[in-house]
Amino acid sequence: MSQRYFVEKLNGVIDHQDAHHIIKVMRMKDQDEIIVCAKQACILASIEIHDKQVFYKEIKKLEYKSHFDVTIIQGLPKKNKMEFVSKYATVYGAASLYFCGMDRSIVKLENDGFKKERLTAIAKEAAELAHRSFVPEVLMFQSLKHIDLKQFDVVIVADEDEHRVEINTLLPLDIEKKYAVIIGPEGGISEQERKYFKSINAHFITLGHYILPTESASLSVLSFFMHQNHKLF
Repeated sequence: MSQRYFVEKLNGVIDHQDAHHIIKVMRMKDQDEIIVCAKQACILASIEIHDKQVFYKEIKKLEYKSHFDVTIIQGLPKKNKMEFVSKYATVYGAASLYFCGMDRSIVKLENDGFKKERLTAIAKEAAELAHRSFVPEVLMFQSLKHIDLKQFDVVIVADEDEHRVEINTLLPLDIEKKYAVIIGPEGGISEQERKYFKSINAHFITLGHYILPTESASLSVLSFFMHQNHKLF
């Protein structure tokens, strides 16, 4: 299966780290084939290598596969857990990743520009490995009040205090809708946050009998959407 690379635009050139990866790590040669993606469009292409640059020529356009638009709003966890979420939520199909300070977040959002760059790089690598057609957008927020939840058609809250309502109550899903999934930090969501989510008619769900670690909780929800997506397409 051809190696996949994400670029800003399909202009026939790959440089910087991706070019280094093609030349030095993958040790590709002229006429080898790769997949190049930009703005949810992917092509199969053949390459030519000149010094430290890689040029590619389109062979054919690849089919775009529809998917559910799911944004993970992750209560700010510790650093290594943020990296876990960026990698595996991408593999499991998240459309966007919002890292947000919440009432019970243990750490505070600092150096958010550097963190965003680092987490985007992790998401990019994960998207390439998973053969996705785009890299999820990574955004950082100081608090929930900075996120416009009205942009989403359905807001889902994974709440450890909810014991009966499971995610399958959301069926049937609508491929045209935008979904947001809110995951609390290590300490869970606060009562004040719970009241706020109720005021906007969010859907509260349980993720099962056991309390999942914050960094892996989103994967339970994303795997549900992934399964439903597979059944539709």
